[in-house]
Amino acid sequence: MSSILRLIQNERMKIYTRLRTWIMLAFVVLAVISMGVMMKYVLESEMNHGLQFMSNSAILAPLVTIFSVIVAGDIVASEFTWGTVKLLLIRPASRGKILWAKYVSVLLFIVELLLLMLIISYFTGLMLFGVSGSVAPDETLPAILQGYGIKAVEIVMTATLAFMISTVFRSSSLAIGLSIFLMFVSGPIVAILVQLRYAWVKYLLFANTDLTPYFHGGKPVVPGMTLGFSLAVLAAHWILFYAVSWLLFTKRDVAGS
Repeated sequence: MSSILRLIQNERMKIYTRLRTWIMLAFVVLAVISMGVMMKYVLESEMNHGLQFMSNSAILAPLVTIFSVIVAGDIVASEFTWGTVKLLLIRPASRGKILWAKYVSVLLFIVELLLLMLIISYFTGLMLFGVSGSVAPDETLPAILQGYGIKAVEIVMTATLAFMISTVFRSSSLAIGLSIFLMFVSGPIVAILVQLRYAWVKYLLFANTDLTPYFHGGKPVVPGMTLGFSLAVLAAHWILFYAVSWLLFTKRDVAGS
């Protein structure tokens, strides 16, 4: 256990010693504050409670997805790009443990980004909108946390996809670019396939990442889909993505890297 913890600590150090990480963190902070200022002074929003702003700030979650994909898509491929993979693999830890440490580090980064957004939106809402008014049932703290949890599922699955592509093709640019591209075009593509009445569309990853309809009375992408079905599909994709990553990272020869 201590060896895996050291590996995770080492991977987190790699993430946080890079300037881009701090730029991404600062961008999240500035985006939340800018949104609050714009809603208060430009749009002259009638919000009168900080929790209302916290609820609305969840629309910035795609930022967390993009930044998480950048880290996930680079964490393995960069070892091959920089030629440090051989130094990494001569450690006594197994390749499986090294890969798991990298993946856990990505998950921790996602949690930290979401917590940062949550905390900054709370204090921004508190300072700009106060706590004098009332809030709707979907603007209470438990509802907001539930919303962040639903967003986290989508973020984790997209980051896991980027992590797999990074491991398979050893290319940060391909992993990041393809994952972000799919994030933006998957919605329209799924909608078109649904209109064409293809039954198999319900098994696609991005047809199941948005769990919001199951919690807020909306309609699923394909009639008849349930929360249990979507979770099962997501679990199957997660197992596939990580299994492919593990297989190629642990079995592939890196002598020529």
